[in-house]
Amino acid sequence: MSFLPKQIWTLLLLVSCFSVNLSAQNSTCSDKAAFCDGHKNFSNGNAFDGEMAYGIPNGKGLMKFKSGDEYLGEFKEGKMHGKGAILLSNGDSYHGQWVNDEAEGKGTYKKRDGNSFIGMFKKGMRQGEGIVTWKNGDTLRGEWENDKLHGTAIFEFANGDQLETKWHQGSMKVKSTYSKIDGQTIHGSMNTIFMVATMEEDLAESKDDIVNNLQTAWISSAMEFQANRNYDLAVDFLMAAQKYGPADSDHGTVIVQQLKAIDNTKKRNSGWAQLPKK
Repeated sequence: MSFLPKQIWTLLLLVSCFSVNLSAQNSTCSDKAAFCDGHKNFSNGNAFDGEMAYGIPNGKGLMKFKSGDEYLGEFKEGKMHGKGAILLSNGDSYHGQWVNDEAEGKGTYKKRDGNSFIGMFKKGMRQGEGIVTWKNGDTLRGEWENDKLHGTAIFEFANGDQLETKWHQGSMKVKSTYSKIDGQTIHGSMNTIFMVATMEEDLAESKDDIVNNLQTAWISSAMEFQANRNYDLAVDFLMAAQKYGPADSDHGTVIVQQLKAIDNTKKRNSGWAQLPKK
């Protein structure tokens, strides 16, 4: 799963999702017109093409923000409202329902690294059931409250193994259960599961798969901590993924990027971030 260049991404959305009158882009809309399909530059640096009422986006259109973000979809009284898609300047994107400039309802958030979240949103945050999918096919199913994992969350790995974890308002409980596809289980913290997998002779043939799966779980959990500004724990889990996981894993780049993001932003969210208000 990879992102297209911004121009191609925008064009595909224009063609497949919404009917925006591109021929009207050269017409400037008057603030006195009850309806106009055209173009307007705003004093804050944003530019809009689409349907307006009295100079305010109202209907379908494309907004290019000064920040570099682009939103294509429905507007109501100047706000993103209805169905729409936004491409953020950092390469992430969201497609789904909006209410008063915030993601609300069912939607899909895709990160530039190829991973995604599909589920419910409320006021720009994950709320209710959802699933995180990594580009290698591994998934994390759970429920979120105010963007925080809460309850049972299950990792389902591409080889058929599972890892069941327990969460309380974004905090992970220590004890987890790793279940192999053949029914064999390991109980304990993820560090304990790693030690058992690497020391028990009867797990020798499964060791590489278990270690690789744990690396995914460490990184995914770190991103949950990071999204809730628990940076110290996020770094601990990322370091565990880097130390104990396979050195040739595709996750290596993700680990480095997330560690750098935490270091550069200090106290700013950069995991599964709340969508910015416009």
